[in-house]
Amino acid sequence: MKLSILIPAYNEERYIEQIISEIKAVDLSSLGITQKEVILIDDGSTDLTVKKATSLMPSIKVIHHIKNQGKGAALSSGMPHATGDIILIQDADLEYRPSEYPTLLKPMILGNEDVVYGSRFLSRPRPKNMRLPYFIANKMGIFLINLMNGTSLTDPMTCFKFFKRRALQGMQLTCRGFGTDAELTVKITKRGYKIKEVAIPYEARTFKEGKKCYPQCSLNILWSIIKFSLK
Repeated sequence: MKLSILIPAYNEERYIEQIISEIKAVDLSSLGITQKEVILIDDGSTDLTVKKATSLMPSIKVIHHIKNQGKGAALSSGMPHATGDIILIQDADLEYRPSEYPTLLKPMILGNEDVVYGSRFLSRPRPKNMRLPYFIANKMGIFLINLMNGTSLTDPMTCFKFFKRRALQGMQLTCRGFGTDAELTVKITKRGYKIKEVAIPYEARTFKEGKKCYPQCSLNILWSIIKFSLK
């Protein structure tokens, strides 16, 4: 079985080597996964992100954007290149760790789930270091998605999303930025897939550490929830 790992990245030279190292180190053979296909979508980086990634993993597939376009645009570019039986999204920082892959993959392989999300809110009501504005924005987004789509999710905007290939087949993403997390959740729900949530450890990083989802992004995310829920 093959696992495709999509990594949207913009100026992540500080963390990319550790993420790649952790991906290489995680052993998934007991779950029947014998191949890892890593796809780095370089979203217009001006630093050494690509150089560091390829030096550590020469087999990595790299898709280049000349200019920074946003996370949604990166995923749109990367998804058609994913050939794995299971496709996951891995942010290029240390908020979400590859060491959690087995926990999230078990419900898919042993329990036959089609979609699994790593929830930041299942293990603790407010994740470590999550600033109050982000906490409130997340809670508003959770309420809206559940209200408008008849779901009972605890973390629809998590960046840790795992899909069996058929769940994403033919899906077109139109959001360019961080609203794509909401778009994915709403579109998967409208396709009739139930999302299984699994608790994950999570510690938010700061802007000094390279966080790129600014408070104003919350408005784009909330608009995406409304727009795609009403379609």
